[in-house]
Amino acid sequence: MHDWTIIATHSDWIAATFELVLRDSTQTERRLQFDAVEQVMLDRSEPWGPSASINDVTASEDRAEGLIRVMFELQSGGAIHISAGACRLEGEPFVF
Repeated sequence: MHDWTIIATHSDWIAATFELVLRDSTQTERRLQFDAVEQVMLDRSEPWGPSASINDVTASEDRAEGLIRVMFELQSGGAIHISAGACRLEGEPFVF
């Protein structure tokens, strides 16, 4: 996902879902959906300068809690942190 661009974020509080709308390296719009969301933290600071592109993605799984934790580091220096029960890319299960 390096250099993919974040276009938008969507959250459904009642359904506990979160979605990232992304543009991949071929300029194709992709949707990364998270289910059973427990936490989302959006840091839009730009200490490294303006950018909407992803620099790095790290993920871990906590099997005891049934959660995946994903951190998207942006090329701006900001970050998106998500804790959720599952993740799908375009509707298909996604493993980081």
